[in-house]
Amino acid sequence: MDDVRQEPVIEIEGVVHRDNPIFHALIPGEAEHKTLMGLPRAPTIKAAINEVCECLDVHMTEGGCGWLAAVVKIRRTKEEDPRNAIMAALAGHRSMKMVTIVDEDIDITDPVRVEWAKVTRWQPDTDTIILSHQKGSSLDPSRDTDGLTAKVGFDATLPWGVDHEGFKSVQ
Repeated sequence: MDDVRQEPVIEIEGVVHRDNPIFHALIPGEAEHKTLMGLPRAPTIKAAINEVCECLDVHMTEGGCGWLAAVVKIRRTKEEDPRNAIMAALAGHRSMKMVTIVDEDIDITDPVRVEWAKVTRWQPDTDTIILSHQKGSSLDPSRDTDGLTAKVGFDATLPWGVDHEGFKSVQ
C-alpha cells in the first residue's frame, strides 16, 4: 500500500468518447515517469548542494528509475565537499536512495564514465556513506514494511591532496 499524501485533484465536467480510442498510461520507472517526476527533482538537489559546495549539474539516472538515484558533478574546493554534497543531495530529495558525487571532468549522463570514476577514484571503505533507517520512497519495493530503507552515497571524486596525474583518462 502506498503512503497517504496530498495529491492534485481534478473535477470532471464532462466525459466524451471516440471510436478506436488510445489509452495513455505511465509505466512506473520508465522514460515518461522520469520526465514527469525525476527531472523536477534535479533543481532541488542542486539547490541543496549549492548550500554546502558548488554543484555544477545533477542527473537522475535511468537505472534509478529517474527517481531513486542521481549522479552529481561538483567543483571541489575543500576536502569535505563530496561528503557534504552527499548529505545535502539526500536531504534535497528525501525519496532518493543512492547518490554518486563526481568531479568536473566526468560526463554525468554517461554511465560508463561514471563507473570509470568510481573504479578509479572511489575507495569503498573510506568514500562511502551509508545511512540506515531512513524514510524510503513508496516507489521502492525493497523498503521495509514500515517504509524505512538504507541510503548510500559514493564519493567518486579525485583523492584530496595527492598528485592527480595518474587519474587522467585516456580517451
